[in-house]
Amino acid sequence: MPDNSPAHLRVLIVDDSRAIQAIIHRVLEMAQLGPMLIETAGNGEQALRLVSSFKPDLIISDWHMPVVSGIEMLQALRQLGLNDVKVGFVTTETAERHLNEARSNGAVFVINKPFNDEDLLREVQRALTDRITAIQMAALEPPAALESRDALAALIKTTLGQIPFRLIAANEQTMADLKLPHSIAIYGADGQKTPHALGILDVNACCILGGGNAQLQPPPVRMAMQMGKPTPEMIQNSDRFMRAAAALLLRTAGAPEIKLKLSNLVGHPFDKLEALMHKNSGRSDYRLSVPGYGEGRMAFFRI
Repeated sequence: MPDNSPAHLRVLIVDDSRAIQAIIHRVLEMAQLGPMLIETAGNGEQALRLVSSFKPDLIISDWHMPVVSGIEMLQALRQLGLNDVKVGFVTTETAERHLNEARSNGAVFVINKPFNDEDLLREVQRALTDRITAIQMAALEPPAALESRDALAALIKTTLGQIPFRLIAANEQTMADLKLPHSIAIYGADGQKTPHALGILDVNACCILGGGNAQLQPPPVRMAMQMGKPTPEMIQNSDRFMRAAAALLLRTAGAPEIKLKLSNLVGHPFDKLEALMHKNSGRSDYRLSVPGYGEGRMAFFRI
């Protein structure tokens, strides 16, 4: 079964000649473009069956093949709405009207057989530049605890209603950045003894989310922040926020549903929190800024 890991380039070679398949396969392996998964098909029909499961970034196809030709395969992809699948041709076809037909259907290159390895490599690199860059950038990013910033922002918007806010990534924050007391949430799944994740709202974030959910005016929210004492209503509302955040936590495919198991306001730091800052399976850290209220911080850790 193909490995559909997003950390790999995926290329599908389509040609009814096994010799040509092997030559293109060799060129790709020698290209050193990064981790790459390669599949092959003998005609356009086989390729179309593979596309949905293999999800290729690039299809390198012959033109003249039995059952379904290369141009028919390309047209079928476009008719299916698969416009993001890039297709290039390595072919003996030279008729200009046919090559223009390929280009009008979005072919990213056309190379004539026999071809030079360098020409094919240059076109493949050009076609995959954006994908290669995306993989390289993803490798630089630390593993996350939440699905995405957009998902968290949507939950905050639901919590605050019409109150405007900014959610800002804060990847380098430390425990010293999170103002005490902390609202600590422990997440787990039924049947699992060990926690799945832990979430922290500093006192400012607790007051902002709790007060904003109650549609309080800025003065009482700022007062609670300054005193470091969220009201019972603020705590209750921020607990609801942390409960809803369980749905945003990353988990492996098929894993049990994650739920909030425990939520407490903690007035003193403890060793476990400090350790999680340095050793975890993924973390997501943010600053929450609300005009009139101020700024709070939050963090989520996969354990």
